[in-house]
Amino acid sequence: MKRFLTIAGVSVVVVLVLYYAMPFCLPAPDIAPPPNTLVTDRHGQWLGYVPGEDGYRCQPLSDLPPNVVKALLAAEDKRFYSHGGVDAVALARATWQQLTGQGKSGASTISMQVAKMYSPPSTRNLSTKLREMLQARRLEMTHSKEELLLAYLNRADFSNLCRGVETAAHFYFGKGAAELNKQEAALLVALVKSPTKLNPLRYKEAALRRCNIILARMGEKTVQNFDRDLGVAGRSINAPPVAENLAGQLTIDRDLQAKCASIACDEVAQLRKRNVSQAAVVVVDNRSGEVLAAVPTALPHSMRGGAMNGTTTPRSAGSTLKPFVYLMAFRNGAWPGTVLADVPTLYHSADGVQAPRNYNDKYLGPITIRQALACSQNIPAMEALHRYGSGEEQLQLLRSLGFRVSGSHEEYGLGLAIGNAHITLMELVQAYSTIARLGAHIPLHTRLPHTTPQPRQLLRAEDCYRIADILSDKEARAVAFGSAPTLSFPFRVAAKTGTSSNFRDNWCVGFTAEYTVGVWVGNFDHSPMHEISGVSGAGPIFNRVFRALHAQQAAGFPQRPPTLQSTEIDIRTGGAPTPTTPNFCRKKEWATTTDLQHLPQGKTDDSGRIVLDARYTEWYRDCHLRHIYCLQADADTDRVPAVLIPAHGSTLTLSPNLPDEGRVVELQSTLPPTNCSWHSDTLPITCRNGKWYATLTPGVHSIRVSAPPYGHAQSTFQVILNHERPLP
Repeated sequence: MKRFLTIAGVSVVVVLVLYYAMPFCLPAPDIAPPPNTLVTDRHGQWLGYVPGEDGYRCQPLSDLPPNVVKALLAAEDKRFYSHGGVDAVALARATWQQLTGQGKSGASTISMQVAKMYSPPSTRNLSTKLREMLQARRLEMTHSKEELLLAYLNRADFSNLCRGVETAAHFYFGKGAAELNKQEAALLVALVKSPTKLNPLRYKEAALRRCNIILARMGEKTVQNFDRDLGVAGRSINAPPVAENLAGQLTIDRDLQAKCASIACDEVAQLRKRNVSQAAVVVVDNRSGEVLAAVPTALPHSMRGGAMNGTTTPRSAGSTLKPFVYLMAFRNGAWPGTVLADVPTLYHSADGVQAPRNYNDKYLGPITIRQALACSQNIPAMEALHRYGSGEEQLQLLRSLGFRVSGSHEEYGLGLAIGNAHITLMELVQAYSTIARLGAHIPLHTRLPHTTPQPRQLLRAEDCYRIADILSDKEARAVAFGSAPTLSFPFRVAAKTGTSSNFRDNWCVGFTAEYTVGVWVGNFDHSPMHEISGVSGAGPIFNRVFRALHAQQAAGFPQRPPTLQSTEIDIRTGGAPTPTTPNFCRKKEWATTTDLQHLPQGKTDDSGRIVLDARYTEWYRDCHLRHIYCLQADADTDRVPAVLIPAHGSTLTLSPNLPDEGRVVELQSTLPPTNCSWHSDTLPITCRNGKWYATLTPGVHSIRVSAPPYGHAQSTFQVILNHERPLP
């Protein structure tokens, strides 16, 4: 009897040693939560996930979701709370089945599965199983049951690159794990058994069978119709591209982001028949430089660029760079009252002769910078760049404001003034927000926490305010845009639109004191829209976003610097009015003391009309303002007969990037167009609606124009093919 008791005692000691001491002979698995790839908005609200190093999206739980726990215990370990890491009953049953060949069942407890999940992968054999049992025992002795359940639910693979039940709940059901009902919880727990074979997006029936087995064990009603009763879907849980694949808190406001996305989607849907497929929106808080909304695409699921990012994709700038041309001009002696010539003009550049045109083929003659910018006329912008600066200086200014414009100024020529550079929407909004802050530059940022850097004064406050004042001037804009409802607000907004050649891109960007908003509309495949401009394409989105921003908050406007004073000018000359200046030619303008010291004096005739020089000869022939303008006596004789387009000695390029490859060119000369006739021995010439056109082919060609009795002229030029260098 004594011997029996000794053996029994030794056996108990051995068992106790094995059960309590042996587990400490193995390293304990670290069950710290996997890396959190969650991205939240500025208020801590869920935005989505970025992929981790293993490609999985993951958001560890801090609290156990009740329905998920019930389903998990029913499916994997119903005696979880009564064993110490190894279920002896399940282990005995599994062993008996193996020995008798009556089937195969697992004996792994949740604790053992946690040990497996948090250990390096290894071959499945008896040794591995024993190791997991010992590690499970150690986990049970050093962690609570709730900690082990959290470790399991945070690490488990729920298919479709979802790590953890919280991530899976958002992906399949669009809500958090704590909000899942019992049927939804059972489905998610079912996936863990075989994430690939039970993927509910591919194998619905298999997933449903496993789900119903778990529900039956729970004593709950089973699911009859997978789609109707569960509503499983592969929802987008990817963080906005502005997160740049980094988890954490963004400056984005989720509600505003959703509102902007909804507006963009609505407006693009209305323009589909005009071949508009996408839009992008950026909203910035001018006070801090924080990006509050960054909508990359209006239709993220579209086959036409749904995966692209319209906020960071470089596109043709259109007229959105014109304000920066005039900012440079203001720095070099011009002011809003400076008068420029809005007439057909030839410019010589490194690329040869350029003959730009206004977007609407209308010319306004003598025009102040205020009206030139407000009406977005091309010719005055190019004159300002040519007369008050250079392409090199303009590029330096743009780059200092954050535009990553590549290449040299020779590549762009004077076309830089009218938008032949490629920019991104984010860059554009950053630059306009600098104007809104009256020249104080703050780099945009998207991460919290963040300390706003000390602003750098890149532009003169007076210049920025006058640009803002022009861009908010409805009266000056009306000549070209009429009432422009999409640019009209119950509060003051500075706004600028832009449209690239052949309607490939259009923009609307602007600001109040509080916010800067930028909108791009177009097609990522570069196909042209059907007559959609910035006013009709990006404008409606811009309007609705700004109204939403200021629905509950009063809108302010940049404060006028005290160095500016109001003065009256004659808009025909930019100088002080005279007693003969008509009232409708008298306008108020913001001037500095230096501006007032250099006001020009126009030349008048005996009746008080402003005398125009020879540059205005062609414009004056069809002018309806002869009661306030006259042409100098020798203007006609100073205009020697010449072909303007195509200019003598010029080289024209045919390129697939141009409308119709640039084959059709409108012919222009210094001769009166109503009297002209054109002829070429090598090119087809046509006349439509009083305008003459030539259809170009490669080679050297001559073309002649005559207009009796004014004279005749001839031009010889070259046409070449260029398939290598795309238009900027």
